[in-house]
Amino acid sequence: MRHFALSFLAFSAAIAAFSAEARAEAPESFAIRDLKYSGPGCPAGSVAYLASQDAEAFTILFSKLYTEVGPNVDRGDAEKRCNLNILFDFPPGWSFAIEGGDVRGYAFLEAGLSGIIRSTYSFPGLSREERAFEIVLQGEMDDNYEKHDVVNPDRPVPCTGRKNLHIKTDTLLDDRFARGKRGLLTVDSVDGVVRQTYRLRWTRCR
Repeated sequence: MRHFALSFLAFSAAIAAFSAEARAEAPESFAIRDLKYSGPGCPAGSVAYLASQDAEAFTILFSKLYTEVGPNVDRGDAEKRCNLNILFDFPPGWSFAIEGGDVRGYAFLEAGLSGIIRSTYSFPGLSREERAFEIVLQGEMDDNYEKHDVVNPDRPVPCTGRKNLHIKTDTLLDDRFARGKRGLLTVDSVDGVVRQTYRLRWTRCR
């Protein structure tokens, strides 16, 4: 079992990289005011976050979001979920949509195993659930992985002044065709933490 520790220094440089791709319009200030989370994949004290200074992205880090299968491993460890409710702080007259997501991590999968990482999001009371990213991995595998997804929202960005965003992340190891095989799936980066970055598209409210 790998051990995980949150490191703000490790991911601050990564999210700062989005500054080089700054888009035409964005508010002058942007921050995460509050974050609440629940679920077996994110016990108390296991989630950290950072909003980029250019308002183009935010990153969520998890230290306990992993799944595992194998001999003497509890069946409940094959699937984990974390629910996030994020409250953002930015100037009035703006609203945003998610336009993409990045996930990176590590997988050890013996032959016959498969792993799935999926993140969906919604603006509570305003929109249906949308997919931010999904990745499917197949064994045999013992390596880091990385996925970049682009999302094209099919509706106008809501301009209601609401600043809440709900994100649901699921990780799953499927051993139906490989009972007894060993597998470990984390949504982690090379520094040992689960890293998910969400890119934002801003619009002015009229």
